[in-house]
Amino acid sequence: MKTGKLYLIPVPISGSLKLSETLLSKDLPMVENLEYFVSETPKIARAFLKGISLNKKIQDIDISQLDKNTEDDTLEDLLEPILKGENMGLISDVGAPSIADPGYRLVKAAQSKGVECVPLVGPSSIFLALMASGLNGQSFAFYGYLPKERGRKRKKIKTLERIAQNTKQTQIFMETPYKNQNMLEDILDVCEEETYLCIAQEVMGEREYIVTKNIKEWKREQKRLEKIPCLFLINT
Repeated sequence: MKTGKLYLIPVPISGSLKLSETLLSKDLPMVENLEYFVSETPKIARAFLKGISLNKKIQDIDISQLDKNTEDDTLEDLLEPILKGENMGLISDVGAPSIADPGYRLVKAAQSKGVECVPLVGPSSIFLALMASGLNGQSFAFYGYLPKERGRKRKKIKTLERIAQNTKQTQIFMETPYKNQNMLEDILDVCEEETYLCIAQEVMGEREYIVTKNIKEWKREQKRLEKIPCLFLINT
């Protein structure tokens, strides 16, 4: 039996946008025809899917969950519709699936089964921030969240700065919104004054802010960060 395809479906990274405004017009009909989805949070996926013209009622759409607690030995079960010939969509809670998202595990499992994995065009706050930062986009690394304990976090920041100094590789990381200001203060305290820092807040949102300055300039400005999604990018 011929297997189905796994479509990697990007969703908005701003609450003001709809899924129909995020996908390319050529991809929208294909997504509207899907009956099976996997998502980190099915409730969020349903909210996105309600905004497009599905060919079935939303309550009849099958949405399975894959999050950080999903066991590896259940991944093949999630792929069952594909292995029976049905197409399936993978949806992240925000932005591009499989990028800073547990969905990569399903893609890996699908690849091991010879399933065709089809990425659709859409936004990723990581790539958009890098594009607008002016920092090196030829070589970069994304670390997600740094250690919670402040001492370990500050050591990690210094390590990332050294990597940037030695390799010119842009280092990208994030913080929970209510700790944004603490992260900024630690970066300004730990990093050298000529190191460049890009602050990218609420990318694609109404309060989008993507600005790059060196540490010396940021200290002079005494910037206060809002408690909204934020990425930090450093390089030299």
